[in-house]
Amino acid sequence: MAAQRVGVVRPSLRRAGGRITEAEPERLRREVSEKDRRMRELEMERDVLKRCMVLWAK
Repeated sequence: MAAQRVGVVRPSLRRAGGRITEAEPERLRREVSEKDRRMRELEMERDVLKRCMVLWAK
């Protein structure tokens, strides 16, 4: 299945008549960075809640 998708650009990534613009990779890097930051924040919140549940259960 992966072999069928090689070289395929998702329609949501297409810009300028089917080509990906030069700004697109930078936008994607920023988006990934923001998502990574949000994921770390949520992981910290999860860990705090786990600790609270341990203390509450005692």
